[in-house]
Amino acid sequence: MAGRSACAVQGCEDDVWLVWCFEHCLKPEHRHVRKELVDLATQFGCKFVYHKKSMGFLEWAAGRKGSVLLVADWREAKPIMEELGKQSKNHDALIPTVCLCIVAQTQKIAHRASLWAGNKEITVTLGFSRQAVEKLVASHMQQAVQAARVANPGVEVAIKPVPTTGLSLSSLIQAVRDPKQALQLEQLILQTMWQLYED
Repeated sequence: MAGRSACAVQGCEDDVWLVWCFEHCLKPEHRHVRKELVDLATQFGCKFVYHKKSMGFLEWAAGRKGSVLLVADWREAKPIMEELGKQSKNHDALIPTVCLCIVAQTQKIAHRASLWAGNKEITVTLGFSRQAVEKLVASHMQQAVQAARVANPGVEVAIKPVPTTGLSLSSLIQAVRDPKQALQLEQLILQTMWQLYED
C-alpha cells in the first residue's frame, strides 16, 4: 500500500468519506444500517461518519477537500444539496465533491425526491438499500480511477483491494513485528478509521 489515501485508489490522494445523514441514525432500530454502512466503508477503504441533521453535515463539510458519498434522508438531502449549490457559485469556497443517495421512507417521498433529482446523477431508493449504496461507491471509485489516469498519464492507476479477511491475533502479532507489514497495517487502519459525530 502506497500513500495515505482514504480511498483505495492508487494515484488518488483526496479523502473519500461515506457519510450518513439521518435524524434517527443513533436509534437502536437503525443499528443494522449503521453496520452495513461501516462494512461498505471498510470494504472500499473509505472513511465513515454520520450526522443527525443537515446543519451538522454542512458545518463538518465546510472547507473539506475530497469526496463525500452521502446517504441521506430526504429531509436532510434537499437542504444539503441546495446549500452546497449556493456555495459552489462562490468560486473561493472550498467544498467537497458530493455524490448523493436519497433514502426515502415512503413511496410518496421517493416520488417527490425523484422529481426533484430530475436528470441529475442522484440515486433515490425506497428504504435503505445496501446494493444502491454499493453501486454509488463503486461508481465513484471507477470515476476516481479514470480521473487519476487522465491527471497522471503514464502512471499506473488501479483500485487497490482492501483486505478484510484472514486477520487473526497470531497473524496480527506477526505483521506488527515485520516493519514493512506493520507500515501497511498502519495505513490500512488509517484508511478505514471512522469517526462519530453528533449534532
